[in-house]
Amino acid sequence: MLLFCSLSLLCFSIQQQQQQQHRFRLNGKPVLSQREKLIQKIEAGVQRKAHFKSRNGCAACKQKRVKCDEVKPICGKCAAKGTTAACLYNNNNNDGEQSQQTLPIYQIQPKSLTLAGINQLANTIIPAELLLHHFYTHTSHRLMGGEKRQSIYRYHMLPLSISQHSLLHAILAVSARDLLYLHRHHQDCQHGYQQINEQQKLELSFYHHYHRFATLYKDDLLRQPSTETANLAHSNAFLMNVLVVADPACTSSTSTSNSWVTRKAKDNIDAAFSWIKVQAIHQTILKPYWKFVPSTFWYSVFVDDHHQQKDDQEQERPSVNTTTGIRNIIIDHLAIICATEETSTTTPERNVYLSAYKNLCSILTTPIHRTSRTPSLSAQIFGTYIKFMIELNEYFVNSLRSKDEPALLMFSIWLNRMRRLDIWWMNERAGSECAAIWEFLESSNNLRVREVYSGKQVCRFPQRGNPSSDPSS
Repeated sequence: MLLFCSLSLLCFSIQQQQQQQHRFRLNGKPVLSQREKLIQKIEAGVQRKAHFKSRNGCAACKQKRVKCDEVKPICGKCAAKGTTAACLYNNNNNDGEQSQQTLPIYQIQPKSLTLAGINQLANTIIPAELLLHHFYTHTSHRLMGGEKRQSIYRYHMLPLSISQHSLLHAILAVSARDLLYLHRHHQDCQHGYQQINEQQKLELSFYHHYHRFATLYKDDLLRQPSTETANLAHSNAFLMNVLVVADPACTSSTSTSNSWVTRKAKDNIDAAFSWIKVQAIHQTILKPYWKFVPSTFWYSVFVDDHHQQKDDQEQERPSVNTTTGIRNIIIDHLAIICATEETSTTTPERNVYLSAYKNLCSILTTPIHRTSRTPSLSAQIFGTYIKFMIELNEYFVNSLRSKDEPALLMFSIWLNRMRRLDIWWMNERAGSECAAIWEFLESSNNLRVREVYSGKQVCRFPQRGNPSSDPSS
């Protein structure tokens, strides 16, 4: 009897342990501990799920790190989002290999310049090392200025961009835009789909780096002013001016539809006018850094510009009354149109045209010799010409924005003179904006405006490749 009771208790104890060890779900499967699950996986053998990995997706999906369905010519994700221009495929179909990005017209081998970390930025579109090499060897010679400015671009701005990502993206964007300009104006070298495809890649690369630069530029302006930030701010401000003027979306053709003058809706006018506002506000943006300028690498250039402008003012130039030809017509009529007689009570509020008129007269009396269209010559007079834009007061800018005819007339004359400097990043914008303003002024009721404009003597388009054909010189 005692033995039977002991066996019964033992069986009951084992049953209780089994019930505590395994709890069952409603579907009859036991709830396993982590250790039991691990043992079960080891005994069963863990097999990786079979899948196919492809590296042949489009550039847009690769950049966003999302799976591409590889439908050509436009994949499903790009078609759904409307980003068809960014849907570019690699011509090399071998997995794991990067196709070499080549430019059909200007073959560049980036052997002399390699900066750490650069190749991680949008290399699926245009290699960043290629853009940096082009900036060093080509763009730095073509931006603006003589040897001193060019050395700043190459030996100061480029090294600074290693630690300042905003400047890095600005340099890459300007380089891509320069390559795009060269492709557009050398289409006689190569035709067909490949040429168009390369231009799409360059545009995509330009906007990628331009948008990154614009975002980082705003953050940099919040940093404490110092010598380093002053170097960065002046470098970024200069390149920002280049980028907003040379935006390919607004300069891709000679059409006047991109100008604020032809727009009607307020938002459209503001968007098309933004490039002028950016130019005009940079002196205000740079004001906190003025006391650090003497210790920056830009200081020697600014001193040279100041001495050049001072020498120009001291030179004997034709006075307003003795200036002959078309310049005489322009200056005399503008003086009447803008009521530029200066008094002790004259302020920008009282006469919004006075400051712009003075700078424009200085430009019109600065000769450009047609036989000396060299970069050094342009560098010498560039300060005089650009002074018109950077010294525009807010009242004159508002007059331009509201399509005031005297302001538009002076601005169009300045744009046309800028074209004669033959600056690649300015030519297309100046041409399209001039055309829009001249079409607008054709219907002017102001007789003197029409007389200045009469016969398009002031406003004749310089022929492509011949900026010196302007008769107002």
